[in-house]
Amino acid sequence: MRTPFLPTLVLALVAALPASPAAARTWTREWAVGAHPAVRVSTNDARVRIHRGAAGVVSAAIEYTVDVWGFHTRVQAPEIELGRAGDVITVNARARSTAVFFGGVNQRFHVDVTVPADCDVQARSGDGSIQLEPVTGTIDLETGDGHLSVHGARGRIRLATGDGGIDADSLDGALDARTGDGHLKVAGRFDELTLRAGDGRIEAGVASGSQPRQPWSVETGDGAVTLRIPRDFRAVLDAHTQDGHLAVNLPIDGGAPGHRHELRGVLNGGTMPVRVRTGDGSLTLGLSE
Repeated sequence: MRTPFLPTLVLALVAALPASPAAARTWTREWAVGAHPAVRVSTNDARVRIHRGAAGVVSAAIEYTVDVWGFHTRVQAPEIELGRAGDVITVNARARSTAVFFGGVNQRFHVDVTVPADCDVQARSGDGSIQLEPVTGTIDLETGDGHLSVHGARGRIRLATGDGGIDADSLDGALDARTGDGHLKVAGRFDELTLRAGDGRIEAGVASGSQPRQPWSVETGDGAVTLRIPRDFRAVLDAHTQDGHLAVNLPIDGGAPGHRHELRGVLNGGTMPVRVRTGDGSLTLGLSE
């Protein structure tokens, strides 16, 4: 029998090659802005952190690290954009593709942006986590694969991840949060609320002062749902679990469980629908205070 000598030798040589030292670069920029700027962050693979700083200033720092080993084409410099158009600040960081014959290339970004307390924020990452600290404005965060963490945001808030969990607390305003595969844990005062998980548990703590301005929806395909609301919350509750236990501790008028998997009733004379669904999991409804 013939031995595949050449391929085996090549693989052995590649395995013996030491990894090149990690190459690192940093880009920084600062802008003077007006009372309510907008910041847009876009990256194909990065950890993104956005936090609050002084009024009238936006600053950004991009850290880039690349590790390479084996045989590959030349690693091209990443695409970096730090720009502005009026009071709209743009921060883009994207790695360029590299052809690898044997070995590997690992390119990593860490994007850190400091914004004023009043600021509209949009952030997109193809693969990576996004963290946002207290900001008031229109918030729109999305990652294809990664965790979203939000604390103290106020305004109209949209959060989405294809694969990862969402943790958001001390919120105030309208929230639309969705994950394809992961948990959802949110807390705050809400006027509007939409929570969707394809596969994962949902925990929602609704603070005092919350009242639905339009129908609310809390739904997961596979996972437990816990919804806690204040005692004076006004709504029409429509809750159903396809295959799970239903536990209720709420002051419901004219309503009682239709059977052990569903509940419909009026809370404090309210008229706005609140729809709660889980395909496979327990459903817990109780008071938040």
